[in-house]
Amino acid sequence: MFHIKYIFVFLSAFVYGNVIATERVPHTTIANGLKSISRAWFAEPTERYPHGVLGDAIEAGSLFVELDSGMVLNYRIPDESVFEDLYPRIADIDQNGEEEVWVVRSDRSNGARLEAYVPNDNSLSFLYATEPIGRGFRWLNPVGIADFNGDGNLEVAYVQTPHIGGILKVVALKGSKLVTIAQGTGFSTHSIGSTHLDLAAIADVDNDGAVEIILPNQSHRELVVISLQKNTLVERWRTSTEKIHSQLKIIEVNGRFTLTYRGYNEDQHSVIIPDL
Repeated sequence: MFHIKYIFVFLSAFVYGNVIATERVPHTTIANGLKSISRAWFAEPTERYPHGVLGDAIEAGSLFVELDSGMVLNYRIPDESVFEDLYPRIADIDQNGEEEVWVVRSDRSNGARLEAYVPNDNSLSFLYATEPIGRGFRWLNPVGIADFNGDGNLEVAYVQTPHIGGILKVVALKGSKLVTIAQGTGFSTHSIGSTHLDLAAIADVDNDGAVEIILPNQSHRELVVISLQKNTLVERWRTSTEKIHSQLKIIEVNGRFTLTYRGYNEDQHSVIIPDL
């Protein structure tokens, strides 16, 4: 989706070939890995978590991962939870050479949290998780994994409750735990009932070695560029836009960055980010 130099994960998911015969969840797509993981997808549709923020009340009960060897692994989530997501994301946050599969898991008691699973022998094992929101029927939308503060390590960014206040959070790996290191309110990367999760972009727009986050405000009528500086989210630039519907992308041409997006009439818009 974005310039390959800046994106570590959370690219758009693409479909290749025939999927092994399991019932995939409506509106979901397949994510593709770059190393030992070939692809990952959601299956086993269920209506046991009637939230419906992603277009219907059908969520996933199972995660499938195909390795580059052709072996297919499956993690079936317990009945009290679902994968409230439309595609997995594949990354290597601990930079150990082994990719993780990142997904949004939700339940009635604690709402959503972001989790990572890894292949382990002949199964998928839980590895990392953010803290759950703490209230049922509350959701989060991942933004990306990148070096947001320029320290050489990778962090995770996501928007918690994008329909209610919109908290942008950045979490870092501390030992075996993901710990929130910065957060700010007033952002939104999703509209209730939409199947579009692509309302954020990441890129090092000022070429300082730290990746910026670009996303809409709560009304979807402004775009904001955010930097992480000394564990504080700092607004670098903001501009008014037509109401943003989907497909927010960032393109670099000769060192200048352009944002493109689709409005609610499916018309294409673009805006140039000035020198920061």
